Amino acid sequence: MRAATARWRARALAPVVLAAAGCGGDRGCRDAPGPAPGPPALVVRITDGPDGPPVPARLTLFAGDEPVRWGVRDFLGGRRQANGYCWVAPGALATWDGLILPWGEATIPADAHCGADPWLVPGTYRVWAWRGLEYQPWEATVALGERRVELTIPLERAFDPGDAIAADLHVHAAASPDSTVPKLIRVLTMAASGIRVVALSDHNWNGDLDDEIALTGLAPWIASIASNELGSDWVHAGVYPVTIDRAAPRGGSPSEDDTRSWSAARVMAWGRGQPGRPIVQINHPRYRVNALFDVAGWDGVSWPPPFALDFDAVEVLAGTTVFNLPGDRRLDDGVRDFYTLIDHGVLVAGVGNSDTHHLDGIRDGLSRTYVFVDDPRTAPFDQDAFVDAVRARRAIATTGPWLDVEATGDGAGVAGPGQILHAPGGVVHLDVAVAQARFSRADRLRVLVGTGDGARIVHDVAVPPGDGWRGRLDVTLPRDGWIGVDVGGEEPLPWAMTGNLHSEEGRPGAVPFAIINPILVDADADGWWRLGLADVGVP
Repeated sequence: MRAATARWRARALAPVVLAAAGCGGDRGCRDAPGPAPGPPALVVRITDGPDGPPVPARLTLFAGDEPVRWGVRDFLGGRRQANGYCWVAPGALATWDGLILPWGEATIPADAHCGADPWLVPGTYRVWAWRGLEYQPWEATVALGERRVELTIPLERAFDPGDAIAADLHVHAAASPDSTVPKLIRVLTMAASGIRVVALSDHNWNGDLDDEIALTGLAPWIASIASNELGSDWVHAGVYPVTIDRAAPRGGSPSEDDTRSWSAARVMAWGRGQPGRPIVQINHPRYRVNALFDVAGWDGVSWPPPFALDFDAVEVLAGTTVFNLPGDRRLDDGVRDFYTLIDHGVLVAGVGNSDTHHLDGIRDGLSRTYVFVDDPRTAPFDQDAFVDAVRARRAIATTGPWLDVEATGDGAGVAGPGQILHAPGGVVHLDVAVAQARFSRADRLRVLVGTGDGARIVHDVAVPPGDGWRGRLDVTLPRDGWIGVDVGGEEPLPWAMTGNLHSEEGRPGAVPFAIINPILVDADADGWWRLGLADVGVP
């Protein structure tokens, strides 16, 4: 496999890169050895901490306030980049918004370009290296000139998710007519954003990224689940894992023409009918079009809702709708919808996914789901255990912050997100910790409870900037119910984390937010959790 990967790189990656000399700024320069022998170039090595291995990551160069642009925007009238990228060196993929370093290392020469003319001229550039939500951004300045510079970048962890694995379970590539990003490129961009599990969700197409992951040698960093986003005018539903028929059109999926008029119930039934009991996930329910909750006219509060409830998961955080504006608090609406479902005993998993289609627009992993599993490795990857954990709601959805929540009662036992706590008398002690990188400014932590009569806030805590927050909060439930914890802020995330879709549409941008799947509380200690439609035995 290693030899095959080396041959692929030699064939596919043109040997070209960027000239530099010098390093300044208040972070990272102490790690740069400075000028080195050889022709003018920037030699970059990005690692997981000072002593860690090279990791897939992104590197953006800024000339003033503007990033150095590479390639062209070639989709949606020149507003998106899908295929207009180029390889400027072995291991350095240049895109409109910066460089992707899928293997964490590259040597970028002075004449690096995407086209006839070099894109970099002598001068001072600000550098930002990053890898998704779990790491602090690394910042420095580089003076381009006549010398070769070696830049070692040890990324610092903002938080450690432990046995929770970062997943993006709604992702598009070339089989979607509104994407056209090659599958191989999608693997590289996902890996560089810190996503460990990706569900390729092309429109009405059963597909995966297994071959592309094997070809690039990135299996230690990322795994794929075969998926499909089956769509109708009523709903777009993610189904995973699906069985791929390599000899059939669309991998065995019905076409968009076939399903356009299907009801939401029929779309869900198709997912339910696939082999292996896959997850059926409602995608972007507040996107206004092809959005189940909007199209059905649900207000997010009244009960029962005017649609079938035969699904396992719902996108509480979708990359296209993680914003709040006066008169259109789309993120808040999605959170309200989710808590209403749980409060009526509809135990679906709340997830976060990007719905990325291009190389800008919505960034890979903007919204993501951390799934708690016993084995967080991707090579080998225990797909069955991962899917079981999603179904069991053992997950946190986030666009930036990390939430660590553990509940204990006056009886025995401990519970985390999605689990049931045996708590005689309904007395629960919550140990909560918030952590986030510098670019995420979530500043309000909420604890909510529900017992079938609506969600209510019982704690509202200010989260200081910097190191996050940690504390114990007590809650008492009069009967069986649930406890939700979320944290968010109104200051938008930087464009490098989100992509340009929100700003193009006149919004200030996606905001930081994290939400756990609520902890269920057996308050009457009878060994069952009963609320609304649910009647569940306590393990």
